[in-house]
Amino acid sequence: SSRGKERKSRKSIFGNNPGRLSPGESAALAKASGKGPFDVMRPNWEDPCSPYNSPASLSAIIRTPKCYHISSLNENAAKRLCRRYSQKLIQHTTCQLLRTYPAATRIDSSNPHPLIFWLHGVQLVALNYQTDDLPLQLNAAMFEANGGCGYVLKPPVLWDKNCSMYQQFRPLERDLDNKEPAIYSLTIVSGQNVCPSNSTGSPCIEVDVLGMPLDSCHFRTKPIHRNTLNPMWNEQFLFRVHFEDLVFLRFAVVENNSSAVTAQRIIPLKALKRGYRHVQLHNLHNEALEISSLFINSRRMEESSSGNTLPASLFFSMGERKTPVTYKVTIHGIPGPEPFTVFNVSGGTTAAQLLNQLLATTKGTESCAADYFLMEEKSFISKEKNECKKPPFQRVISPEEGLVQLLNSWFPEEGYVGRILFKTREENLNERNIFQEAKEDAAISSEDDSFFVQVHDVSPEQPRTVIKAPRLSTAQDVIQQTLSKAKYSYSILSNPNPSDYVLLEEVTKEPANKKSSTSKPSQRILSDQECVFQAQSKWKGAGKFILKLKEQVQAVRDDKRKGISFTNELKKLTKSSKQYRGFVSPPQQVLPDGSHCKDERSACSMNFSDIVE
Repeated sequence: SSRGKERKSRKSIFGNNPGRLSPGESAALAKASGKGPFDVMRPNWEDPCSPYNSPASLSAIIRTPKCYHISSLNENAAKRLCRRYSQKLIQHTTCQLLRTYPAATRIDSSNPHPLIFWLHGVQLVALNYQTDDLPLQLNAAMFEANGGCGYVLKPPVLWDKNCSMYQQFRPLERDLDNKEPAIYSLTIVSGQNVCPSNSTGSPCIEVDVLGMPLDSCHFRTKPIHRNTLNPMWNEQFLFRVHFEDLVFLRFAVVENNSSAVTAQRIIPLKALKRGYRHVQLHNLHNEALEISSLFINSRRMEESSSGNTLPASLFFSMGERKTPVTYKVTIHGIPGPEPFTVFNVSGGTTAAQLLNQLLATTKGTESCAADYFLMEEKSFISKEKNECKKPPFQRVISPEEGLVQLLNSWFPEEGYVGRILFKTREENLNERNIFQEAKEDAAISSEDDSFFVQVHDVSPEQPRTVIKAPRLSTAQDVIQQTLSKAKYSYSILSNPNPSDYVLLEEVTKEPANKKSSTSKPSQRILSDQECVFQAQSKWKGAGKFILKLKEQVQAVRDDKRKGISFTNELKKLTKSSKQYRGFVSPPQQVLPDGSHCKDERSACSMNFSDIVE
C-alpha cells in the first residue's frame, strides 16, 4: 500500500535498511543461524548500553554511527528535528555531515529557507537552482563573502568546546536571559538609478534583518515620488542583534505603486563595512547592476553591560582563541606641535589608564596625574545659516569610565560632533570663571541694554518683524538687522544695501477732545544716526516704524511739491476771478453813436471770459 511505501521511504531517509550492511560492519552478526538480520539487530536497539539508545545522541534517530556517513533528510523531517531536538541536532552535526533537500510537494520548484538549517549546523542545504527566489539569493550571499570558494566555517558556538554557549544554544528561542544584544545603526541616505527599467517610478527601500527569530525584523522607508535616478531618503533605523555570526541584511528596492521588487542585494552582517558605503544592487536573477547602488551609513554600538547582564558577543565567541580588538582614540589639546594625538586602546581601557599612558609618553607633563583629566565635548552643528549656534556641552570623564563605551554612545545623526580633550585643573578653573563672567555680563546686558522694536512693511512676504536691538542702536543699525532677518523678496534682493532704506516714524497722537474720535497721524523720517530707542520713548500715543526706500520717499516729496505749486496757482486764479466778479465800472457817458458802445461791451465781456478760462 501507499502507507507501507511511505514507511519504507522513511527508513531509507533516517538510516540504513536493516537488511543491508554498512561498509564498516562485520558480517558475523548477520550469519547467525535461525534468525534473520532484523531479529539479530533488535537486541542491540533494546540494549540500554547501546550507543544507539543513548538519549544524549541523535544517532539513535539518524542511524549514521560512522564519521564518513552522510545523512540525507527531507525538508520536513529536518524541520521536525530542528523543532524537537535542537541541541541534539547541533551536537550530531559537530562530527557528522547532514544534508537536506526540498520536499517533493514543491511542484513549482520553490526552495525552503536555508537559514534555519544553517543555524542548527546542517552543512549541506540542497536548493532548486532553476528558481531565482529569496532562498537561492541568500545561499549566494552566504558563500559570496569569501570569494565563492564553496566553504564557510560554521560559527564557534556550533562546534567549539571553548565557547561558553556550546551545547546550550537554541536558535529558535525568543528570549535570551542576561545577554545584552549589540545595537546597529543603519541609515539609508540615497540611491542611484535604483529602477533601471522604470525612470518615473516611486521607489522605497525595504530592509530585512535575516537571522534567528529573536534578531529578525523588517523596515521600510517612505516612497520618493517619480524619482528613480537619485532619490534621497536619509532615514535611520536601529535594530538589536544577539547572534551576529549568522545574520544577513537584505536591501530590496520596491516600486510603491505596483509593489514589485526591481533590485535587491543580500549582504552578511559580518561582511558589511562600517561607515559610509556604496552597496551595489543586483537584479532578481542575482546579476550585478553596474550603475545601480545604494548609499548607506552603518555603525555598531558596543553592548552596555549593566548589573548581571553581559554582552551577547562574549557568549557566542571563542574564549581562548579570540584575539583582542584594538580601537583608536583621538585626544585633543595635548601639549606639542600637533593639535591632536591618536592612541590605541582595547575594549576595557578606562579613562584613568589612558591618562597614565598619555602622561608617560608626552613631554612637559611631569606633574602629578591628579592635576590632569579628560573632558568630553559635544559641539552642536547648526543646520540652517540663520540658526543661533549653541554653546558646546562639556563634562569631565570619570576615571573608571570606559572609552570604547563613550565613543559608541555618540550619535552624529542627532546633530553634534564629539571629541575628547586633555585638560589641566588650572585651565578648567580659569575657563569656568571666564565663562561665568561672560554669562553674567550677557545676562545683565540682555536685561538692561536692549529693547524690542517692531518694523512694518519689511517685504511682501513679511509685513512686519520684531527685533531685539541694543539701546544705542541707530536707524541704520536697526535697518541692517531688519534686512538680515527678513525673508528675501524681490525688492530686498535688488536693494541689499541698508543705506538705500530709511525708517519712517508714524505717531498717532491722542485727541485732545473726547468728542473728536479720529486724529490725523504725523510722519517724519529718522536720520541715519538718530537713536531709535530715544525716538520710541518720546511717543505719546500709538506709533510704529515703517521701512521705506529712499527712492519712494523722494518720489512722494516731488509729488507733494508739484501738488503745492498747483494749488498755489489755482488759488491765485480763483482770487483774480473773484476780483473781476466784484468789480464796479464807473458810469460812462452816453454817446450819440450807440453801436460803438455795444462793440466795447462785447469786447469787455469776451476778455473777462478768456481770463476766467
